[in-house]
Amino acid sequence: MRISILILFLLSCLHLRSYAQDGLFIPEGGIVWLYNNTQVGIFNSVINNGVLGSNPGSTFYILGKRWTNGANAKLPDESADGVSGVGGNFLFSSLNPVLGDVGQQTIFGNYNVAAKQGTSFPNMEVNNGKGIMLDDLSDLKIRGTLHFTSGKIYLNGWNLVVGEKTPGVISGYTDSRYIVTGNTFAGGYLYRSAITSAANRVVFPVGSADNAYSPAAVLLDGGAKDNFGIRVFDSVYTVAIGGSTYRDSFVNKTWNIVRTDNSGGKATVILQHMNATEMPAYIGARDSSYITRFGVTGWDKLTVTPFKPLPGTLSTTTMLQPATMHMREFTDLGNTTYFAKTILNVKIAPAIFMVFEAVRVSPTLAQLDWTTSQEVNNLQFEVERRYQKDEAFTTIGVVPTKAVNGTSTNPLSYTFNDPNDYDDNTYYRIKATAKDGTVTYSEIKVVPPVFSFQVYPNPNRGNFHVKIRGLNTDMLLKLYDTWGQSLREYKVRKDADIQITHMPSGTYFLVLYNQQTEQKVQTIKVVVLP
Repeated sequence: MRISILILFLLSCLHLRSYAQDGLFIPEGGIVWLYNNTQVGIFNSVINNGVLGSNPGSTFYILGKRWTNGANAKLPDESADGVSGVGGNFLFSSLNPVLGDVGQQTIFGNYNVAAKQGTSFPNMEVNNGKGIMLDDLSDLKIRGTLHFTSGKIYLNGWNLVVGEKTPGVISGYTDSRYIVTGNTFAGGYLYRSAITSAANRVVFPVGSADNAYSPAAVLLDGGAKDNFGIRVFDSVYTVAIGGSTYRDSFVNKTWNIVRTDNSGGKATVILQHMNATEMPAYIGARDSSYITRFGVTGWDKLTVTPFKPLPGTLSTTTMLQPATMHMREFTDLGNTTYFAKTILNVKIAPAIFMVFEAVRVSPTLAQLDWTTSQEVNNLQFEVERRYQKDEAFTTIGVVPTKAVNGTSTNPLSYTFNDPNDYDDNTYYRIKATAKDGTVTYSEIKVVPPVFSFQVYPNPNRGNFHVKIRGLNTDMLLKLYDTWGQSLREYKVRKDADIQITHMPSGTYFLVLYNQQTEQKVQTIKVVVLP
């Protein structure tokens, strides 16, 4: 208790003397130390240009808006060299009991990845749902443990290093808590230090943006220790970071892995993506997907998948959205390499038919309507027709795709009208043709001829003719008197011509029924004159 009071007193003196009412300022030459199990909270922003040391078990609650490490700042631990020990925990939270929720916090870390020098935190905990943003012109280094309780770290084009003489520890990550590297190829990297084969699988919990968790992992087999950096960004380009983008057979992510010392040895790369980022053709062939690497000839193409894709497990807790994980071994992982996910050279259906209907809308016209749920590299639709008397389908029309560049994941609807007065059944189907010649067909629909039910002459003198056309199922024709008594009955198949004779004068009703369902189809009143 004495130590805590002493530290708070010292911090208060520094605050009042040097930083007015805007926050805490530790000047060059100033020394503040958090001993074992000390708990200290700072409610305003911090500028550290001196020494702020910490022992294991101590926690420094940073509740202000901004943390700045000056050029002379040091955050040593209890070890002799100040960087080899455990140190305390620097917990960033926006829940300020004095100022209220301060929102997203900002850190100027005063570390330089290229020079491998600058200030580094012993341990850090992120407990800010709105996240922590790296300030411009500075990287951030954490020597020991980075723990996520809530929120993300946004690199803002800069870099984060975890580890000193080991890869350090990153814990608490999941698809809602991770490091956001940026959604373009100019984003920052997450580095893990001193990875060796003894480190087992080292996870890089990164994503390109909010709701875009796309982690990676590295497993070394042989070779000296090495530092790895990984970033992920949206889109897959024909030349890795330039050219046109692929829009069909990839996951919409590119991972960039750097190996700073390039010490050699076999490396296994594990990449995980959210299923929602899969492109249309990829979705249809996910089981044949694999990690592809960009080289001098472009993205490499495999003939077999090296490992089957598996449900994503690069998370410390159950994820909110489904994900898929891939693995591939490399013996020559270079200094900087780009990776993506694609599928084997399989034929993908140019269209998935969600609905196809063909109906007769008039005695001389049939209307065809179809809707696709997905189109991939589609070129056009061919409308094919076969009359009952024909043996094969023939193309009667071509409808171009509505999908931009032939690819769409949204429903698209089409209509085609065919002049048709054929007096028997007509069969229709739709043929979708991709730009590479791949075809797929809809189901077959039948359009019956025009249905007609006629009686003539009517009225008559007891003899009349019944003509029925356009049936495609068995029917039953009954003749009733006005009392509802059935006088005569005829079975009708397809077209029918029935002669009815010797009927006494009176009023009658001819009723046509579906023989199978017994449903009434049509009724005609017949008058026989005296």
